[in-house]
Amino acid sequence: QVPSTVPELDIPVLQHVQNWTMQLQGLDDPQAVHQLEKASVDMVVIEPMRSQRGQSDFATQALVARLQKSPGATLPNKRCLAYFNIGQAEDYRKYWRSDWQAPTADRRGSPSFLVGLDPDGWQGNYPVAFWDPAWRRCLYGTPDSLLDQILDDGFEGVYLDWVLGFDDPQVVATAKAAGVDPAAEMVRLLTDLRTYARARQPLFVMIAQNGVALCERNPDVMQVIDALSQEDVSFRGMAGVDWQASDAGDIAAPATGEWSTARLCERLAVARNHGLSVFTLDYALREHNVDLAVANSRAHGFVPCVTRTPLDRLATPIPPPNSVLAAPR
Repeated sequence: QVPSTVPELDIPVLQHVQNWTMQLQGLDDPQAVHQLEKASVDMVVIEPMRSQRGQSDFATQALVARLQKSPGATLPNKRCLAYFNIGQAEDYRKYWRSDWQAPTADRRGSPSFLVGLDPDGWQGNYPVAFWDPAWRRCLYGTPDSLLDQILDDGFEGVYLDWVLGFDDPQVVATAKAAGVDPAAEMVRLLTDLRTYARARQPLFVMIAQNGVALCERNPDVMQVIDALSQEDVSFRGMAGVDWQASDAGDIAAPATGEWSTARLCERLAVARNHGLSVFTLDYALREHNVDLAVANSRAHGFVPCVTRTPLDRLATPIPPPNSVLAAPR
């Protein structure tokens, strides 16, 4: 529990966030940072730049502080969270050593926790055996690990990608051979990350992207995370395309099944009823599709963001409920 003596607006409670955005590329452009500062949004999720190879001197702490001092849409100041991929190794991170070998379609990589290729075609991203102690050391517990740098740079929380890694066929096969339950191991990892981060930052928050299936498999995880974020509720886009590409969004969700818009919203509503905030992340270009994605999200009390898959610039922010925002300048 947060002490009652802490002023409410100083608490990074995600329920206060009415709109949000994400940008992972192009943050070395001063104009991009200026646009994020001026954007009328309550929360931004950005790339922790110092974790990239060759970017050790990037002034991430100063960038985070600038964003946190800038006004939100409905909050006095923006919340700033770091993107954090816990289920895949990314070959552009500083932890990726020159003697590592990337997996291929027919063999695992080296170190052995590199188990396969990204199923959606994202180049340089490799699903991992996330229970492996060597991988965990890349994530937290050393001065150069990802979470430690994120904490040092003043982020208020993390936006956790590839929580769904527990259900990846390559990971499942590796877990079976190792005699471990991948869903239980993902919950254990999330628990350990939260314990570690909150020892340093008691109000640190964790948003689990695409974590609804894990909540259904292991409901106890809803006591560990603060929110869910779900991609592709209404529309998805393709990997590795440009911002203006016609397939950077507007690919409709399945009409039926567990990942249809209607069914996915029902599943996410269960988590929301358990007290979790729920954010949605759709990829759309056409105005009609943007409006539809927002309407689908808001109809269930979720907080939408609509952008395009490159995530290399600021999309027009979604206005908070009952307001109108101008496009970023």
